[in-house]
Amino acid sequence: MDKNISVIITLYKTPPNRLQILKQYENYNLIIFDQDTKSNKKTISKILKKKFRYFYSKKNIGLSRSTNFLISKVKTNFFLFTQADIEINKVSIANLLKVIKSKKDVIFAAPVIDKYSKKNSAKKYVYLNKLNAVVMLCDLKKVRKLGFFDENFFLYWEDVDLMERVQSSKFKMIKVLNSYAKHYGGKSTVEDYKTKITRQTNFKYGEFIFDLKYKRLRLLKIVRTLFKNIILIPIFLVIYDQNKLISCLSKIIGTFKFIIFYFSKRNSLN
Repeated sequence: MDKNISVIITLYKTPPNRLQILKQYENYNLIIFDQDTKSNKKTISKILKKKFRYFYSKKNIGLSRSTNFLISKVKTNFFLFTQADIEINKVSIANLLKVIKSKKDVIFAAPVIDKYSKKNSAKKYVYLNKLNAVVMLCDLKKVRKLGFFDENFFLYWEDVDLMERVQSSKFKMIKVLNSYAKHYGGKSTVEDYKTKITRQTNFKYGEFIFDLKYKRLRLLKIVRTLFKNIILIPIFLVIYDQNKLISCLSKIIGTFKFIIFYFSKRNSLN
């Protein structure tokens, strides 16, 4: 077992076949936060056949809160933040570790996503202002200084906010060019109607939270989002376009969710 690295992963309505991907982390300290209607601990135990730390919540508390909770349980110097639709091998993780340990100013090291190449490159890594945050090796000490996800974000935009905060700090981010990961994109969750609405609602909600935080929010945008989607709903009902109907409803719900958030937090935001 690599005692330098913990792997933290949040599961949300993860299909049983997708849980098999956890086997790739058998050599690491694995810490799981599972948000589902029932616990998957027994299933995961059969897959891994090793000790792992498992936390369960029937209530969906969001990616930001669950991730920050997992980070509070990390005892190693580095942790791999990843998701259930990411495939990465131990060689690529080792290459991430080798580079991040050699750079005192680096907080996050990410692999190349979905673009495997056998070509040798003189460069082993590149500094970037933004990383694809679906999988990153993180320096725990630096994360504790900067913070990780802002818990005002529920499911989306928390990574965009994190990149913004790193850019404003003394820390750097790198992509390691001899480290590779495959992202299966959206296959970590069962896509029923409730899940689709949850995702799309919180994408719009997160967008407004982000705009508010960085002083880019305009009242016109909120009003336009509401009226545009209210007008479109009868049209999509008549033609029975379920996907567009879900999209409109989600944007309306997400907008109202933000309005409730804003007025409940107004004093602390000013």
